[in-house]
Amino acid sequence: MLIVGGIIGSGVFFKAKVLAEGGLHSFGPIIAAWIAVGVHTLCGTLALAELAAMLPHPGGPYIYLREAYGRLVAFLWGWSEFWIIRTASLGALTCATVISLNEVLPAGVKLERGGQQAIAIGLLLLLMLINVVGTRWGASFQDATVIIKLIFLVAIIVLPVLLGRADPANLGPIWPESLSGEFWRALGVGMIAVLWPYNGWVNATPVAGEIREPQRNLPLALVIGVSIVIAVYVLANVSYHLVLPMERIAASAGGVAAESFRALFGETGARIAALGVMSSTLGGTGSNLLTGPRIYFAMARDGMLPAALGQVHATFRTPAIAIVVQTLWAVVLIVAAFAWKSGPNDRLIDAFDVLTDFVIFGALLFYALVVAAVFVLRRKRPDLPRPYRTWGYPATPFLYLVGSSAVMISMFREKLVQTAAGTILIAAGFGYYLWIERRRRRALPSLPIHHS
Repeated sequence: MLIVGGIIGSGVFFKAKVLAEGGLHSFGPIIAAWIAVGVHTLCGTLALAELAAMLPHPGGPYIYLREAYGRLVAFLWGWSEFWIIRTASLGALTCATVISLNEVLPAGVKLERGGQQAIAIGLLLLLMLINVVGTRWGASFQDATVIIKLIFLVAIIVLPVLLGRADPANLGPIWPESLSGEFWRALGVGMIAVLWPYNGWVNATPVAGEIREPQRNLPLALVIGVSIVIAVYVLANVSYHLVLPMERIAASAGGVAAESFRALFGETGARIAALGVMSSTLGGTGSNLLTGPRIYFAMARDGMLPAALGQVHATFRTPAIAIVVQTLWAVVLIVAAFAWKSGPNDRLIDAFDVLTDFVIFGALLFYALVVAAVFVLRRKRPDLPRPYRTWGYPATPFLYLVGSSAVMISMFREKLVQTAAGTILIAAGFGYYLWIERRRRRALPSLPIHHS
């Protein structure tokens, strides 16, 4: 449940549009992209399971990267979690929530661009307060939204068939007439888009130290959880295409789930679907607010971030400062995305796509390093116990790395602004690490010199 709940957030409801409006224009390549990225994620998960079973300690990827590559790479992962991966995820999920809120509101009171931005920021600040006041409040909120999200996804998959509204004619064309250069470019952009719905597959490993029999249960949870997500995503997208023609999916700025329910039940159905999507995206936001600050908290306790981030609130017993700082940077990213994508169309979905692509750049780089750690640690630490060994090794982790490299090349070609900004932030982390290491060495007490 932690894997499924941590992965499924907003992507399955919004990214179908990106694939339909690109240069693919056919059902076969679109559904193949969802399957291919799912298999790519599963290959990474099989390698991650070996690391999690071998090192079942709190911290997850931070521990694996430190053991394989040293403190610098581990620090840069945590640094990127704050500046790129976790905070941009918060911004994207909040934007997705407001997109769905606009579907719920009557036609006469739809939010304009300024109102959308204000509501997105306000929701994020409200969820921040919930998590500052108490972990139990945040966890209870997360549990409730996961249940609603799963019920809603089952409804998306089965209702078109039960109601007799699934039309196989909508699946055409199955395959494009020619595989031109434009097709392959569109496929690369589509793969970048689909990586966002699958993001979050590493989220169970930081709590490895709190799982009973982690050597057995973590690999099982990772493989079964990701397999369930692949099945849900593929079936949901088949359902979308059975209900809606390609042109209508491409035009679904309010989310394809709402458009699908609009076709089935009218405007009331669209509003019900939007409420279901809101539950999913709010739950994803709450999950990131709950787990992210614990990473910065631990790094601050290790002396790798400002000490204030490692403080616990005297009354609420939560890492309140880390929660607040994370939220404030997410607000900055929301404002930046809105400013960059301001224009005559005033589409909040554009700001959402900017933020999700920003997440994928940082995640691709460090998740690839995590998977590659399986190769490194087999050579560097052959003595470590391995109660689970990666199924299909070395082919499965190698396939993951090849897929990640291909998508990264596509990102540098198609998403230059996001990749450039991400690279600059990671480079700044390298400079910051050198500075704190120099300060740490200067603070070490001088050893006395003994003369023989």
